[in-house]
Amino acid sequence: MHPFDTVLSAMHLESSHFVWLRAHAPWAISFDTGGQARLVVVAKGQGWLTQMGYPPIVVRTGDCLIIRQGVEGILGDAPDRVAVSCWQIADHVTGESVTFGGGGEVCEFFSTLFTFNHAAGEPLLALLPDVVHVAMPASDAGRIVSILEHIGAEEAQGSLGRSYVVAKLLDVLFVQAIRTWAASDSKMPEGWLAGLTHPQLAQTLQRIHADLAHPWTLGQLARDAAMSRSSFAALFKAVVGAPPLTYITTWRIYRAKLMLAAGHSIAEAAGQTGYGSDLALSRAFKTATGLAPGRWRRECRAAGRNGPGPVKSAALGSSVTKAVKRGQHGRTRPPAKSSGPRASS
Repeated sequence: MHPFDTVLSAMHLESSHFVWLRAHAPWAISFDTGGQARLVVVAKGQGWLTQMGYPPIVVRTGDCLIIRQGVEGILGDAPDRVAVSCWQIADHVTGESVTFGGGGEVCEFFSTLFTFNHAAGEPLLALLPDVVHVAMPASDAGRIVSILEHIGAEEAQGSLGRSYVVAKLLDVLFVQAIRTWAASDSKMPEGWLAGLTHPQLAQTLQRIHADLAHPWTLGQLARDAAMSRSSFAALFKAVVGAPPLTYITTWRIYRAKLMLAAGHSIAEAAGQTGYGSDLALSRAFKTATGLAPGRWRRECRAAGRNGPGPVKSAALGSSVTKAVKRGQHGRTRPPAKSSGPRASS
């Protein structure tokens, strides 16, 4: 299985509080994602996203916004509108359409919140800035709008299995947004996804992920990529953000986390991740996370299904600051909280 598919499968994405909004100018809505991530897709028209400390950005038909948990912002027909909090517009409304604003030009968009296993999503979260603006090319925008129309039809018909179908379609929207973002060379920060799409590194990375337990050496990896050791090590670190063997260790620990969370013993996790004993895994695990495997599993269970928050690692993704300096459409969290009221939708 491709590493990207492995991460998505382990995350167990679940959508909630899906709302279709029809906003007529003038309009502005403030939001706070709270403990959940948010996906916003523009189905018709355009709007502006503003965050304190950053210039506003325009979002058009087919564009997507992936907004991490704990992020605040404002969507409106112009950057200078006075916003109404989203809970005042769509409090406790899900699977329905809400119309608001004035009597001018319409912008239609939908918003949904996502919950997922944070520990399993660690590799993906390490890459994403707080706000990802995915400006869809025409071909992808048409596909996105088609999915939205399908969701609308499901909601209107109320057929058997409606909720199940809509949830799956929302998952498709999320994956399509990430896929388009990852496919853009100008937006992709250094990290594992960049390596998996790099012409000189992709094949070697695929082999690493196919057999993490293998006792990989720098020389073997360099030969696999038909490069000298020094050239391979330099290219790998430049693209992926970490030395090759550090990268392998980080993904071994990630796999061990998944196994521990699934109820496997430390010894079983050690055998599947290339460590000769549970003691060897325990040492590496504590070095990487600051916690012994048993304590990490107890904290994961205590935190519930979503697990403890992820730990940033250079082997999983570059810092958000680097991404922003490269002029991407990602944004780090604003330096100060918005003064608007907290929203629940």
